[in-house]
Amino acid sequence: MNKNYIGAGLIAIAIVLFWALALPLYNRISDLDIAIKEREDLLKSRSTIIANIQELNKEYQKRLPDITKLSAIVPSKKSVAEVLSAINDVSVKNGMELFSSSIVGQKTSDTNDSPFNLLSLEMGLNGNYPGMTNFLRALERNLRLIDITSVDAAVSGLGNTSALNFVVKGNAYYLK
Repeated sequence: MNKNYIGAGLIAIAIVLFWALALPLYNRISDLDIAIKEREDLLKSRSTIIANIQELNKEYQKRLPDITKLSAIVPSKKSVAEVLSAINDVSVKNGMELFSSSIVGQKTSDTNDSPFNLLSLEMGLNGNYPGMTNFLRALERNLRLIDITSVDAAVSGLGNTSALNFVVKGNAYYLK
């Protein structure tokens, strides 16, 4: 009978050890399977994100010429020298003499939701009326966005009635 108790005791100890050691190992394997599935889902989502980024990069490369044109229209930084040289070039090509200029950078109000700041322009030009109209047309076709707010004309004091002095005021833009 002792043999039966010893055998039953050993079987009971084996069952308890199985439950104590094997069952936590089985639960850990189940938890690892769940973690592997989560990591695979994360890997799939990252792969999708990378594919989307590559697609956006291809689209960006296709539209790069348009983006460079837009950055020339409204540049990312204030460039007074570039604006002044563009205005001087346009005036020379249209027979106008640029004799004075004033360019002042202004911030649009902080409460305004506009994405750009202003360069306030005031240009003094000497020439004739057809030259002035050609100058304004050339500014309109210029790649850089310039809004003309006013044009004032006065007779030149040189005695030549075809020569006029013009004061042109306007705004050029750059990004904040």
